[in-house]
Amino acid sequence: MLTKPITNTIATPLLKPYYWLLGIMLCSGALSVAADPASTLKPLPRPEGRVLLIITGNIGITNSGPNSAMGQGDQAEFDLDLLDSLPQHEFRTETPWTNSEHQFSGVLLKDLLHRIDAKGSHIKAVAFNDYFSEFDADTPELASLLLATRMDGKPMRIRDKGPTWLMLPLSDLKQLDNKRYHELLIWQLRTLDVQ
Repeated sequence: MLTKPITNTIATPLLKPYYWLLGIMLCSGALSVAADPASTLKPLPRPEGRVLLIITGNIGITNSGPNSAMGQGDQAEFDLDLLDSLPQHEFRTETPWTNSEHQFSGVLLKDLLHRIDAKGSHIKAVAFNDYFSEFDADTPELASLLLATRMDGKPMRIRDKGPTWLMLPLSDLKQLDNKRYHELLIWQLRTLDVQ
């Protein structure tokens, strides 16, 4: 009977324990950075101009309050320059409150919430006159909800329903052109509270 000869093989020793430890540390560090996208967000500078919008509530990055230098203050305050520093979007639309179609430009609400590391999606939007509306920013229909700072290329004044106005492209998305969504489109917006 033929048998295959047994050859002597040298077992490869396991990596030294400190190599394992180093590998685990590197992997866990990479996972913690991937799991916390806010760690890559820059601190939010303090506004230098007139504050147009204040965001409060469950947010991770702030620029006002007792510990604002560490991003743990009470609120995020935005002037026009800070809002303009975020990715800008625009669309043309008619509204129930204007005589014709206008071009609105500003920052998408979802980009603004990402910039301040919002930990929730339930938003209470309050105007200067204390009118408010509550909504879930994660609703797919609201993906194009714009915090408009300009109408027809010009910064909006209070008399023009500014300085900020939540706006949807109602002309393009006819299904949103109804009372339910009109109630979300607050002009003279003062604060957003994130829960």
